[in-house]
Amino acid sequence: MQLKSGSEFIISEDLRVEISKSNGPICSVESLSSEYKDCKIVSVGDVTTRNLHNALLTPFLEVVDLKTQRGTEGVFNPVPGSYKIRNNSGTLSHDLFMLIERLIATGGGRIEIDGEEDLAVIPIIFYSDKNTVVAYGIPNVGMACIRVDSEIKEHVKQLIERMEIKCQN
Repeated sequence: MQLKSGSEFIISEDLRVEISKSNGPICSVESLSSEYKDCKIVSVGDVTTRNLHNALLTPFLEVVDLKTQRGTEGVFNPVPGSYKIRNNSGTLSHDLFMLIERLIATGGGRIEIDGEEDLAVIPIIFYSDKNTVVAYGIPNVGMACIRVDSEIKEHVKQLIERMEIKCQN
């Protein structure tokens, strides 16, 4: 079955629980800049992205939804030149997968999502090379970091294979 624009990968409740238990270790901006100084940094989440910028760390790719904890709007502002895309809660859109793949291959950028950005970590890991660390926020806990390696890439591939696909007609 050919996927096309508008198709979605649906994250079941079982997968969501599994994904939430697979968080990387909690890290600080300082440890990120020292331990991963030779890696491309990708940030997911508004607070994480802002904290990295405040520490003068510019992410190769950043994914935000201009909200924090899915409720506080107006705290974060759009940035001119950002790519804007829709991604419904509990899903990963085919369009988001394709945009992440293109930006990783062509030099990065910023994606502003209308909807939920949390799950973008999955296609980011899927398409990133092993010289990448993904930093993302865990609400009320802090920032987690995952260094992309063969093991995590295989785990993400298996997660994607288990997702239901809703195809656009």
